[in-house]
This record gives sequence, C-alpha cells and structure tokens, in this order.
Amino acid sequence: MASSVPVSPLRLPSSFNFATDVVEYWAQKDPSHVALYWTDQSLSTTKQLTYSHFARQSRRIASLWATLGIKQGDTAIIISPRIPEWWEIGLACLRAGVVMCPCTTLLVDKDIEYRLQVSHATTFIGDATSVAKCLRVSSKCPNLRTIIQLDGVADTGAGVIDFHAALHKIPSDAPFRVPASLGPQSPGMIFFTSGTTGPPKMVLHTQTSYPLAHALTGMHWLDLAPGKIYWNLSEQGWAKAAWAWLSTWNCGASLFVHDDRLPFHPRRTMQVLNKFPITTLCAPPTVYRQLVLEENRRYFATAEGKPRALTHCCGAGEPLNESVVRTWKEMTGGIEIFDAYGQTETIVVCANQKVNKVKPGSMGKPVPGVPLVVVDADGNVTDPGVEGDIAIEISGSGSHHFFGFFEGYIDKSTGKIDNKIKTLANGKKFFLTGDRASRDQDGYFWFVGRADDVINSAGYRIGPFEVESTLKLHPSVVESAVVGSPDATRDEVVKAFVVLTDNAAARIAGDAEAAAELTRELQEFCKRNAAPYKYPRKIEFVEAAFLPKTISGKIKRAELKMLERRRYQEENARSKL
Repeated sequence: MASSVPVSPLRLPSSFNFATDVVEYWAQKDPSHVALYWTDQSLSTTKQLTYSHFARQSRRIASLWATLGIKQGDTAIIISPRIPEWWEIGLACLRAGVVMCPCTTLLVDKDIEYRLQVSHATTFIGDATSVAKCLRVSSKCPNLRTIIQLDGVADTGAGVIDFHAALHKIPSDAPFRVPASLGPQSPGMIFFTSGTTGPPKMVLHTQTSYPLAHALTGMHWLDLAPGKIYWNLSEQGWAKAAWAWLSTWNCGASLFVHDDRLPFHPRRTMQVLNKFPITTLCAPPTVYRQLVLEENRRYFATAEGKPRALTHCCGAGEPLNESVVRTWKEMTGGIEIFDAYGQTETIVVCANQKVNKVKPGSMGKPVPGVPLVVVDADGNVTDPGVEGDIAIEISGSGSHHFFGFFEGYIDKSTGKIDNKIKTLANGKKFFLTGDRASRDQDGYFWFVGRADDVINSAGYRIGPFEVESTLKLHPSVVESAVVGSPDATRDEVVKAFVVLTDNAAARIAGDAEAAAELTRELQEFCKRNAAPYKYPRKIEFVEAAFLPKTISGKIKRAELKMLERRRYQEENARSKL
C-alpha cells in the first residue's frame, strides 16, 4: 500500500469518516494543499480550494443541516452543475451521516419525482433550474421536507431555502461532532443505475464501500499521489464522478473540475489540457474515439492543442477499442490508456496498471485486494480462454471481508436491501456482476459483454462489443450497436445497426445497390478482422439519433433486441396471411 494514503483500504476499520480521517488528515499535513482546482465554463475564472477549506466548510454545512433538521440517515438528493458547493455539500453529508444521492442535471420533472418518491428523500439540493423542476412535483413527494437552492433567487414563498444566505449565519469556525452512531458500515451514498433493462435501481453504498475503498482505485488505476492533478470528464450525477472525487482525495492529489455545460467537443477538451497543468485524464471511450480522429490529431500536434502536463490516461464506462488505444499512444508520444472495469455497485475491480504491461483491448488484471474471478455456472473458476461470469468471491468476515462493493439494491416498495450475493452449486458465495469475460494465461481479463446481451447463434456465443469494435475499424463507420436478431434456423443472428460517416451516408443515399454493396463490404471486413462466425449477417444503416441511449450515453441494446423481436413476429404474422 502506498504510504500517501492515510487509511488502509484493504481492511475494514473499526471506525471511519471520510471527512475526519482523510480530508482533515491532508489539511493538517499541509494547510495550503490544494484539493480542488476549479475553472468556469469560459476558462477565465479559476479557484484553487485547499483541503483546509473543505474541512472547514463541511463542518459549517453539517452544522447548517442540524439547524434545518436534516439528520443522520436522511437522504438528500443533489442536482447541480460542476460548482465547488457540490463537493462541500457532499463532504458535509458524509461527515454528518446524511445519505447523499447525486443525480444528473439531465433529469426531467418525472425523473426527479420518481427518485424523490422511491428514495424517500427528505431533502432536495440543487441549482435554480433543478429546484424549479422539483417544485413542480414536490406535492407528489410526501417525504420531502426541505428544498435548498444553490444559486439565483430562491422562491422563499414556496419554502425554498437560499443556501448561501442560510450558511452565512453559521460561524466560519463552527464545530461539528460526528455522530457516535455513525460507523464504517452506516449508509453513505445512493446512486441510481442507468436503467438499461428497466426502471433505475437504487444502489446503496456505506461510509467505507466507496469513500474508503476507492483509495484502491486511486493508487492502482489512476496512479495518484500528492502533486498529481486529475481531470475526470463525468458529470457528478454519475457514480464515476464519485470515483474521481473519493479516489483523488484519498491519495492527497488535486481534483480538476471544468464547469462545462455545453455538449462535448474534442477541441475544447484539448484546449483545457493545453491551458491547465492536468497530469491525469480519465474519459469515456466515446471521447477518446473523437480525439483520435484525423482532424483532432492534427490540432493535437500544434502548440495550442498539445497537453501541458499530461502523463497518465485512463478509460472506463465501456470497453475501449484496441485501435483507439494504439492511435492515442502514437499521437501522444507514448501515453497509454489504462482501461479498467468497475460498476456503480463497485470500485474499480479490474484495471490495466502501471506495474503490468498494458494489453490493448483488455480489462487488465484484478486490483490488488479484490477477489475477482471468472466462474462457470457452478462457481468454479474457468480455465484460461473460457468465457464465464465476472464475479467477486465473498469470503471471510469483519475486517477481512472485501468491502469495496455496494451494500445492496434498495427495494423501492419495502426499503429492504438485497445484496445479490449468490451461493452457487459448489457452495461458494459470489457477487455476480452480470457481465461476462474470459481470462488469458497471463491473468488478464477480456470483456465479452453483458450476460443478457450475449448473442447465441447456432451454438456460438458472441459478445456484441467485439463485433462493434471490429466495425469501428472500418473508415465508413462512426458507431454501431450489435444485438441478437431472431432467426428460424440459428436461434439468433448478429444484427448491426450502423451509423455511417457523412461521406459514406451520402454515397448510399437513395441507392439500394450501393447500400447492398457497402453491407457486403462491411461483412467481409468483419470476417477478415474477427472470427468469421461473428460477422453481422444483418446490417441496418441508421441515423445516430435512432440508437436508444441512457442519459449517461450507453446504448440500450435491450430496446433494439425488442425491436428485432417485434419485427420478426410481425413478419411471421404477415407470411401466414
């Protein structure tokens, strides 16, 4: 374990509070130590806020919570842009035992209503825009008692509290005693999953399963330490933003935040990397795919586009195509992308790490201390090269029990918690992630796909990601979504919904023969660049807007599979007429 981390993330401590044991540790070590390096949308205004600042502000805000009747065990939903108050409030919640539930600014009224209702949240905290949405549904949320607005003019007539006016009444040196009943396994945070297969589910984390265990994420995947400045592109409504926050501060590094409220543009990302001393970048695969396009590679090579201090890059969210990893390394002069795997339910559990050679396209190896395995249906570890379920083995108890994954899903009706731990045929207990992978002779994991996304065609099990990655290598393809399409003889065949480049789309527009020719070209390309049985027997060219996605940008393959089943049934019905 790195000596820079104040508390061991490998053993559950008898007591722990992120605010006191981590943030105050760094504040006392060096009062000038910067925790948050913030810049506004235009990049013209910057702030450098110290660990001492956050220690002090979190005590004040926790004291404010007490005056407002917000207490340990209450759930507070927070929706705001990337402003420093978000981290101040988050730390205050952890300090006081108020269960923080971050949500994205992309939510509409009914989304907020659903989350307030099923979480039984007593408190809503947001900017003026999100508070306005909350007010429109608040009458349908009987547990909601307190609405706090972070900016603009609060509608006090509607009972909205002006955050800054209320906080102004709390002394700057206000003390706050962590509740004695708040322990390492007390509720800490709730996240809503993206809901790719149904309504969003509530994922409950404890005071340690994210706040402490993410020290492993920071040390082994992000390679963070004091002096490093880490930029994560995720909006703070997503669990990955909490990964960034908690892993950075555990390691005493500085978190960089750009309050960007515009749609992503690769040129702007390169400008930020050029202007600020960011050492570490984490971006989703979609961002890297844009950055390696030819026009962006040219800009990247200029004085205005060259990163100022970048030394370490990471990717997560979905597996990263091998071709993108190789191109990025070439254009940056040797910087590799360290791909990793984790879920809202877990910390990073498998990653490419600096102590190991990066295998492009691989998830890497299990993070030290994480009992991650690939198992068959009976719970036996699979042989190298054999596909199985990605699982965390559950063994031991107390301080020897791996605690870097969630407490469980909260049942929206009963409030009971289901930890989804299963005892398989061999008697061993596992948390099954719902994803499938294989492991090679060297111990590297290779992602196959979601267990319910895997295509079964004539006895062959085909992961959609590999087909999508192969299609992405073709110069005419921008994006694709691959699903199983019903077939009378093969059970399913591989179907690809393909988004073309503008030039390719123009070439086949209104020309059925040209479209058929491009279909054959893509099929032959897939046969050459992957195992032939995996090629898409069906290809449909679509606009980008056709692909259904979650608000976090992940393709909803389940919807496309339903579309294919419906089409199949309708076609069969017509044939019987």
